[in-house]
Amino acid sequence: MCFLVLNLVGLGFFNNCFISGVLLFQSSPATLSSLVEQQNEQVQRALIMVLIPVVVAFSFIVFVFYRSKRETFFKHHEANLKLSIAEGELKALRAQMSPHFIFNCLNSIHHYMHTNQAQAGEYLVKFSQLIRHTLESSALRMVPLMDEVEANINYIRLEQLRLNHSFDFQIQFSDDLSVEKINIPPMLIQPFIENSIWHGLNQAGEGGRIDILFSKLDDRHLQCVIEDNGKETEGKSELDLSRVVKKTSMGMSLIQERINIINSLNKTKAKFEIQFRADGKTGKRIVLVIPYED
Repeated sequence: MCFLVLNLVGLGFFNNCFISGVLLFQSSPATLSSLVEQQNEQVQRALIMVLIPVVVAFSFIVFVFYRSKRETFFKHHEANLKLSIAEGELKALRAQMSPHFIFNCLNSIHHYMHTNQAQAGEYLVKFSQLIRHTLESSALRMVPLMDEVEANINYIRLEQLRLNHSFDFQIQFSDDLSVEKINIPPMLIQPFIENSIWHGLNQAGEGGRIDILFSKLDDRHLQCVIEDNGKETEGKSELDLSRVVKKTSMGMSLIQERINIINSLNKTKAKFEIQFRADGKTGKRIVLVIPYED
């Protein structure tokens, strides 16, 4: 009896365990699927949490790059516009200077024709050569130094003819200056030589002299010193055309405007100073700093 009861109890326990095992076996696929889904969701959330900063950082980099490129474009466009305006202003100043220079040369011809008509043809030939150089160089940003020097020699010789060789001149170069390789802005030197002749030597009579010295100042600038022994006077010759032709004196102001624009365009330090001679003699000493290119 007892054995039968124990058998029945054991059989019941076995049945319960079997049923529980069957139930566990039947529910295990669903549980595994749920676990897999939970793991997938966790992986997706982790990927999203990792990708969000990456996407934000990438978007920020793209935005910064785009903005920088856009600002660079507008700055470049603005710089080109300013450069075009400055170059246009420089050409306009050159165009203004050419009539000023031509008027003074014609004034010299007018004066010379009244004093020595026999050599008027020689004067006109030299004048035409000078005008050709002026017109050709006015369209250029830089010209060879020697071309500019030769043009100024031509101009000085014209003035020597007008003043009956009452003055002499000398042009020198320092040993450290490679004159064959240097280019300078055109029409910067002539107005100062013109000023020395017309407002100094023109009134000094015989024995006048102009000395011009070119030397290297630094890697971007050369120095031109123009020294004369003339004397200043406010009087004008009766043959001066400015008595009968209204003219605005624009030489020095145009030179200063040109120098300002040249410095702005090229980041240079061109300038000029008009001084009294240091040796106590009458006359002026002009120190002109000119930017150059090799």
